[in-house]
Amino acid sequence: MYQLFIRIMLLFLLLPIVAVAENNSVNIYSNVENSVYQIRVLNKQTHKKSVIGSGFIVGRSDILATNYHVVSSYVTEPETYDLEFFSSAGETGSLELLDLDVVHDLAVVRAKKNLGKPLVITSIPNKGANLYSLGNPMDLGFSIVEGTNNGLMKYSEDKNILFSGSLNPGMSGGPTLNEAGQVIGINVATSGNEISFLVPAEHLSTILGRLKLRNFKAENNFFTLVSDQLLQDNKSFLKRIMLGKWSHEKIGKFYVPSELSRSVRCWDASREAEKDDLFRSFFTRCSNERSIYLDSGLELGTLDYEYQWIESQELSPIRLYKRYEHLNASVLSSNADKEDVTNFACNTRFISIDKQDFKATICRRDYINYTGLSDVLITMAMVGHQSKGFIFNLDLVGTDFDSALSLFQKMLGDFKWKE
Repeated sequence: MYQLFIRIMLLFLLLPIVAVAENNSVNIYSNVENSVYQIRVLNKQTHKKSVIGSGFIVGRSDILATNYHVVSSYVTEPETYDLEFFSSAGETGSLELLDLDVVHDLAVVRAKKNLGKPLVITSIPNKGANLYSLGNPMDLGFSIVEGTNNGLMKYSEDKNILFSGSLNPGMSGGPTLNEAGQVIGINVATSGNEISFLVPAEHLSTILGRLKLRNFKAENNFFTLVSDQLLQDNKSFLKRIMLGKWSHEKIGKFYVPSELSRSVRCWDASREAEKDDLFRSFFTRCSNERSIYLDSGLELGTLDYEYQWIESQELSPIRLYKRYEHLNASVLSSNADKEDVTNFACNTRFISIDKQDFKATICRRDYINYTGLSDVLITMAMVGHQSKGFIFNLDLVGTDFDSALSLFQKMLGDFKWKE
């Protein structure tokens, strides 16, 4: 009887909390519903939807914010696509792209009429605060998702907000609000299992600030703007890496740089040894685990490097060399095609690192539409040993070539041979 009494009391204590949460959700939903829109990319020939996302009124009553990836096909092929808004009341209208931030996946568009009440941007609340994400998931209508603020992702270059709530396709570009109904972030991605990501609203404030300075005049050349943003971001990223403190690891007889920054992860990918093996091999792969979306067939910004060590007392030098040659192959993590980039131009030479000789090849190809950006593929193989080998690969996608070479040279300076 006593336990039943306790349970009843706990139930009554929890009821007000649940009611407050429900009231917040209902109030936010009703207060901002008319400020959140669906953003559509339409094929000009068929007038059918190609991409849908969400957007919200901000800054002025005719201005909507959304994600860059929602409107990316329009940015890259404006002759093929149109932009349109769709309201919860069924109203539609054309949109003009004004500005964007490809690095933080944001875009700002303008309607030809006033759309409603702009939402207010504010700072990120404390960890654990309740958040409310809004959008148009799966083309099913306006929706609200409750979740929790888990703070900025410290070990990611993006520095997005980790949101414990289930964002769904179509909610990209919608606002995430605090309990006062103010925008603290913009929906950008989800990993499922109640793990989603938000772009901090401060980056949207930056775009609105520069738009205001030019009286909300649209950008003249979006390819140039995207190129400049990507180039500056890449230079800053590589500069931070080169100025930071690196960790190191031993692989075979070499001590080499391991994690170059907190945003770089290294994983063991060594082949599992078998008792009849005639050689031993060790393999470490590292990556910044980041890419910047340009369109459905193109992502830039990745940094990958790997180390391979092989040794054998049983294999003849010729057989070991064949195995070694087979392993000395690097595949660039880029899906760019001939319409995006030039052909690779490569240069090979022999270099010495801590008294060990290497055959080094540096390959470069340039982006056609994004001036100043290149893919760089570097591979090195140690030579002069009959029973051992060492391979180093470094690949950068969408990078500043000179900055990539500076990183390569600094990494080589940290290679140490230890008998």
